Amino acid sequence: MKNATLLAITGLLAIGLMFGVNPAQAQTIGKAGSLDTTFGIDGTVTINLAGSGGSVSPLTAIEQSNGDIAVVTGLTEEFSGEVFALVRLTPSGTEIGTTTASFITDGFNSPTAMAVQSDGDIVVVGTASLTFDGAQEFAIARFTPNGQLDATFGTGGLVTTDISGPFPTPSAVLAQPNGQILVGGFVDGTNKNSPGKTVLVRYNANGSLDTTFGTGGIVEETTEAASPAALAELSNGSYLVVGGDAPSSVEFSSTGVLQATVTPGTLAAVNSQSGTGCCSPVVFLPNGDYLVAETVSTGGHLHTDVKAKRFLETGVVDTSFSSTNFTFGGNTENEPQAIALQSNGQIVVGGITNAHGTPVTGGLARLDSNGDLDTTFASEGGLVSQAVVSGLLIQTDGKIVAIGNNGELAVARYFAN
Repeated sequence: MKNATLLAITGLLAIGLMFGVNPAQAQTIGKAGSLDTTFGIDGTVTINLAGSGGSVSPLTAIEQSNGDIAVVTGLTEEFSGEVFALVRLTPSGTEIGTTTASFITDGFNSPTAMAVQSDGDIVVVGTASLTFDGAQEFAIARFTPNGQLDATFGTGGLVTTDISGPFPTPSAVLAQPNGQILVGGFVDGTNKNSPGKTVLVRYNANGSLDTTFGTGGIVEETTEAASPAALAELSNGSYLVVGGDAPSSVEFSSTGVLQATVTPGTLAAVNSQSGTGCCSPVVFLPNGDYLVAETVSTGGHLHTDVKAKRFLETGVVDTSFSSTNFTFGGNTENEPQAIALQSNGQIVVGGITNAHGTPVTGGLARLDSNGDLDTTFASEGGLVSQAVVSGLLIQTDGKIVAIGNNGELAVARYFAN
């Protein structure tokens, strides 16, 4: 038996040397924060969607019921406008196919948020405009689980909605258990006497406006939540909206009436995907509290760290949460873009990072549920990735998928433990 064991070990060492793997490094495979080499090539999938002269603006991803991964990105090809793009990958990272959606031909169709419905349909919201700085509309595309536009939704899977006010921009979407869709966004103010407004729009399952909500399906109110970063439906039918600089939470009734205060309640549904490519991303905890990742200056604009905060449902800061500063792999400049919650309560934050004079890349960090940096993750709690991280997905098996951009669409998968 000892000889057999020795032969097995010798064989493994030979294989490691054959492929250039140091035996000491081989022992770390599967360590939290290490790339899952069973995914793509050495843990990363890179797809050139745009071709020469084009660009991608990755958003985030969801895991489908069969384990496939659906990624949403904006896609601009050379000499053409931007379109929504849904890219599907197998669990091992092989590209299945890409479907695009365009509301305005050769216009600017820019995705900003996504959600998955209970039947597996994928809802992507964003803006549609003819020119870069022209009038724009809320735009929604719904895809079936196999990645095709859903012909039962709107017109050929597409819906647009005119919103009063300058530059209406959706920033979050909530798939309700009853099949309805709530989109949250913002319109700019015209002057100091006419500030911007939080916008909520509710759609029926077929894409029509729900006229029992607000005025013809649309609510516009000046609130501290500003542009929503997170949406939740409470068990009583009300909505919790979180956003703004603080950020703040506000409550709307089931019919769209702004409430004077937030009454804590049980969450019935939340938007689980964080990744709008914006600072201060937000994610809800199961009890209704919410977590925020924000940039903090530590010595001028060239020294920035990241800090996570936990807020009660009412918007009050939870002082029992650590809220210590952290970085992505020790770099001096860091900005969060996405935040995600693991099933064990640990918190993963991804974003942009660089040191003085180095190229801008991405990074990840993980916190324990109390806010302390998890030093068992990667190198003392954080890592620098090859691509900017704009979105995060925690798979059902716990693995961490980072969606980003290294000039092309980049999807990387990391071990969680």
